[in-house]
Amino acid sequence: MPITTVLFDLDGTLIDSIPLIKLSFQHVFEEMEIPWGNGEVLKTIGLPLRDVAAFYAGERAAEFLEIYAEFQRKNQKRLLKPYPGAEETLSNLQKMGCRIGVVTSKRRGPTQDGLSLTGLERYPEVVVTVEDIKRPKPDPDGILVALEILQALPEEAAYIGDSVYDILTGKNAGVTTVAVAWGIASEEELKEKKPDFFVRSWDELNRLCAALLTGERIPAGLD
Repeated sequence: MPITTVLFDLDGTLIDSIPLIKLSFQHVFEEMEIPWGNGEVLKTIGLPLRDVAAFYAGERAAEFLEIYAEFQRKNQKRLLKPYPGAEETLSNLQKMGCRIGVVTSKRRGPTQDGLSLTGLERYPEVVVTVEDIKRPKPDPDGILVALEILQALPEEAAYIGDSVYDILTGKNAGVTTVAVAWGIASEEELKEKKPDFFVRSWDELNRLCAALLTGERIPAGLD
């Protein structure tokens, strides 16, 4: 069955926000005197920040979130940018009649800021954030809410993301899963979760999406 709906993760997938996220974590850990170790916290990118704060800061989780948010507000305009190829891909999908959505573990305010600052806000028909659901990634709620709004079935949809949590979320929702190589997780980590497709470039993603939408043969090397 051809795909009619494509949902995207945000950080590390559409938006090159990993440098900002890393600097934000480093700033919080320094301010709160939390041991940085080997930067294991970066492996949590893709999960809700509130859960990360609770794990690393315990009773000081609210302080963790406040410091993190303030640092991001001051630096996001300078550091956030869309990945080269992101807008072209979204535009191509839109022209092909595809329904487009974003499903993210970010809160709504930072999500809207990110989409606006990078010029991508006009493409998604629906944006589902961690504040819109009860169970965040890797539970499927975000994807299922987006599909309900777009009136699409899981078998008609694909979810594209850069983290292992994205792949797990897509699988739990019963949609086609596409892992991208330019985000936070390594190729080995992503392939361990057995995504339906793996792409290493925006050109490959465009060719894959075109094939999924038309029902044509999938280009070699992407499965």
